[in-house]
Amino acid sequence: MFDFSQLNERILYGLQKTGKKQADLCKFTGCKSSTVSDWCNGKVKKLNSENAFKVSKLLQLNQEWLITGKGSPDANAQNIIALDDNEQPSDDYVQIKEYSIKCAAGNGREPTYEEQHESVPATYRLSWFQRIGVNPNHCKRFVVTGDSMIPVLYNNDRILVDLSDTFPIHNNHVYAIVFGNEVRVKRLISQMNGDLIIRSDNRDSYPDEIIKHDEENVNFRVIGRVIEKSGDGGL
Repeated sequence: MFDFSQLNERILYGLQKTGKKQADLCKFTGCKSSTVSDWCNGKVKKLNSENAFKVSKLLQLNQEWLITGKGSPDANAQNIIALDDNEQPSDDYVQIKEYSIKCAAGNGREPTYEEQHESVPATYRLSWFQRIGVNPNHCKRFVVTGDSMIPVLYNNDRILVDLSDTFPIHNNHVYAIVFGNEVRVKRLISQMNGDLIIRSDNRDSYPDEIIKHDEENVNFRVIGRVIEKSGDGGL
C-alpha cells in the first residue's frame, strides 16, 4: 500500500505502474544513480522543477500530483484544461494566449510580442499558478522551433514562460532568451567567475556557448523562465 503523502511513495507508484526501473530514471533525467536512489528511499523530500517534469513524463504521472500529492496521479489530469467549444472558463481558470517573439536590432532593445490569433488560448488552473507563486498576468505561451533542446523540448512544443522571472538566474533551468539577435530557448548556468553558459540539451549537435563576464557589446537578454510545456518532450 502506498502512502501518497510522501514523494518517494509517489515515485515508487509510478515505477510500478509503468514497469520502469530506477536505471530508467537515471537515463531519462541524466541524474546519478545515488540521486535517484535518494528520491526512492525518501531521503529527498522535494524535486526541482526540471526533474519533476522529467520524472512525471517518464512515469506518466500528473506533475502537480507528483510534486504535491494533491489531485489525481493520472497524467491526463495536467494543468492545461480542455474546454468544450462553447464552454467559457470559470473564475477558477485562466487562459494564456500564444505569441510570437520578434527581436529588435541592437543591444538592450526590448523584444516585441505578436499575438497568434489563429491559435486557441490554453486554459490553466488558477490554483496551479498560486501554488507555484507565479502571476499568470506575467506569462505568455510560445512555440518551440528546432531540435537543440531534445529530449526536453521538441519542435512545435508549446512553452509557458514567466516574463517576470529574469534575474537572478536559476542555475540549470530553461529560459527563453535573446542572444545574437535570435530568440532561443536554452538552459542557463551561471559560473562562479561571472561567466554564463548557454547550453542546449542536444549537446552532441549544439555545443555550449559562453558569455564571458568581461565581454562587451553582447546582445543578450533573458525573456523569461520556462515554467511549463506541452508536447512530446519532458521539461
